[in-house]
Amino acid sequence: MAFALSSSPPLVSICDKSFIKPSSLTPPTLRFHKLSFIEQSFSNMYIPLAFFYPKVQPKEESKNYHELSHIAHSLQKSLSQTLISYYPYAGKLMDNATVDCNDIGAEFLSVRIKCPMSEILNHPHAAHAESIVFPKDLPWANNYEGGNLLVVQASKFDCGGIAVSVCLSHKIGDGCSVLNFLNDWASITCDNTTTTLVSTPRFVGDSIFSSQNYGPLIAPQIESNVSECVQKRFIFSTAKLDALRAKVAAKSGVENPTRSEVVSALLFKCATKAASSTTSMRPSKLVHYLNVRTMIQPRLPRSAIGNLLSVFSTTATNEQDIELPTLVRNLRNEVRLACKKDQIQQNELVFEIVDSMRKGKIPFEDENYSMYFCSNLCKYPYYSVDFGWGKPERVSIPNGPFKNIFFLKDYQTGRGVEARVILQKQHMSEFERDEELLEFIS
Repeated sequence: MAFALSSSPPLVSICDKSFIKPSSLTPPTLRFHKLSFIEQSFSNMYIPLAFFYPKVQPKEESKNYHELSHIAHSLQKSLSQTLISYYPYAGKLMDNATVDCNDIGAEFLSVRIKCPMSEILNHPHAAHAESIVFPKDLPWANNYEGGNLLVVQASKFDCGGIAVSVCLSHKIGDGCSVLNFLNDWASITCDNTTTTLVSTPRFVGDSIFSSQNYGPLIAPQIESNVSECVQKRFIFSTAKLDALRAKVAAKSGVENPTRSEVVSALLFKCATKAASSTTSMRPSKLVHYLNVRTMIQPRLPRSAIGNLLSVFSTTATNEQDIELPTLVRNLRNEVRLACKKDQIQQNELVFEIVDSMRKGKIPFEDENYSMYFCSNLCKYPYYSVDFGWGKPERVSIPNGPFKNIFFLKDYQTGRGVEARVILQKQHMSEFERDEELLEFIS
């Protein structure tokens, strides 16, 4: 293929760089947004996502509709309106405990990419090629000193396709928060007469996971070092997934295992085997992130913005522990236990952070285990983010932030699952040849 994995000037050119402020000033009463204990424990990384729209079809024909300047102007106008309600993203980190909501704005780049979008989406190393639509060196990076908490890039391809990438500060919100922002922004873009959001986001700040018992934390500067890692995209079609679920249900006794239970278990099993292909099996742990909005009393709506998270995990110390029926049974038991807990007073993520502070280490750093992480974004409709051009052809997550991470999200069609898997290169070569994995991927 002609496409080269490079962001050199002949391929990518930045046409404009702007700073988009909220279209009305943030009230003085909302000037300072307090970060929760969980948020203070995070590094200053971004959450990066990209949305690819191969054919931009206007609802009304316009002479300039397909021009990058027109597309950028439309996105900038609606972004300015969206930032009225999502005001912390237009501010700056004052310190590790506070966002100064000073309306300095979000960074917005307009970019031309001199190749057709199909060369990116069909590239044999698509996960790497997709990174071209993100600002250079930004995805998963630590928010630089005084840097913007929201960075957007609108990229126009030679074929007329558009990619919109966003990097939102993880300090302010989790994956659910990011989806709320994107859908509200897209809705305002679609209806350019809209000036207020249909559902007003609620920034919970430190009202739930308060830091007052621990004092302000120093954010760990965790670097996203994935130079020896590779990300691969695996599709589990509806039919293949139904077969996997039926197989696991029959052998595990778990009634109606979920998509995320069976897929994460299979990925963990295959990754653990790949890592021990030349040595004896090392004890391993799979950590699942958990959205606790519906577990907190009173229940929080999905529109609640913040890092409203906990974790649950399962361990494997021998080959019997990584058999799918055992793994799925253990995962189901851990979810049941999590649902019975008071997710404010008995939050496992908070416990891990406090314990790591006491030991002077990074959370989940354990020399006795190989650590694997799963972020389950299934049932979060990322493929419904429509700026007026229809649903995206692909929703992309760049390589990172660390090794041994699985991102699960709904596939574009049906009840399938798209898994993004980040492993060390030598382990990935073994992983993607696993016969059990090959049986269930499309």
